[in-house]
Amino acid sequence: MSQIHYHNQPELREPIVVVAFGGWNDAADSATTAIKFLIDRWLPEKIAEIDAEDFFVFTETRPTIKYADGNQRSITWPANQFFAHTDPDLNRDVILFLGTEPQLKWKTFCTAFLDVCKKFHVSEVVFLGALLADVPHSITVPITGASTDNDVMERLHEMDVNNSRYEGPTGVIGVLHDACHRAHISSATLWAAAPHYLAATPNIKVTAALLTYLNQFLSFGLDLHEIQSEAVRFEEQVTALVAKDPEAREYVRRLEEQIANGVDLDDGDENDDEDLLVDPDHTLNSGPLPSADSLIRDVEELLREQRGNGQSQQSDDEEESE
Repeated sequence: MSQIHYHNQPELREPIVVVAFGGWNDAADSATTAIKFLIDRWLPEKIAEIDAEDFFVFTETRPTIKYADGNQRSITWPANQFFAHTDPDLNRDVILFLGTEPQLKWKTFCTAFLDVCKKFHVSEVVFLGALLADVPHSITVPITGASTDNDVMERLHEMDVNNSRYEGPTGVIGVLHDACHRAHISSATLWAAAPHYLAATPNIKVTAALLTYLNQFLSFGLDLHEIQSEAVRFEEQVTALVAKDPEAREYVRRLEEQIANGVDLDDGDENDDEDLLVDPDHTLNSGPLPSADSLIRDVEELLREQRGNGQSQQSDDEEESE
């Protein structure tokens, strides 16, 4: 049985694939939210998907159930899907991949992924990822990148994207990045650092940063004003919430002080500013700072309350308008 299901097979012009996986590679849902933003903006057609059966432990990544038409229940399985976007104003077409990091048979999964790339004559793959780090929410989102292609790496350097020289455990993005290299498909990674004290909150500021760099890197010509404005509002919201808690305020101040004093996103002592280590499974050593556990709970609870109040207010406004 083939692991790939093709829905449509359009003729695409040397397409670029932009990839994000939920899970270990997706701190604060930042990378997958970027792909969802592009799907909402472009409304691309689904062209293929990799079947979930061979790649997931369903007692760990469970399918979900929901009602349709009020009484009929349907099952949604973990998905790894390809969507095609064609635009005559772009030099190449785009394939968006939105998936969940598999738990089993990574080599087989990589083969299936590359089979789809070869089927549509993909010219380049860009992987988006996000990691948790000891960075404050108030600074510009740190972005690192990597590529085994010297020309691609030069393009990243022109955007002031620093190298990642991380060594250690990797996620499916690292494995697929290597698989693309072995298959002679040009590829690059863009990693964004997300504040670890906002770990469970969709971080629109980090998503906006990934989209901004992707937009420049691939010359998409996207108007990102709206999501960038949302990122500013998100930062202001978190800053206001942090300001209400003296412990949280001091914690963030000390993170800002470390960055101002030149502490890099780096586990080593001798790396320069242009070579940063990125480990999605490790929050970086920030020195003798207080525990952030209470800050994580407090900020996330305040954000949930504020969002809940905002939805209630929206419902009230709609009722009044009727």
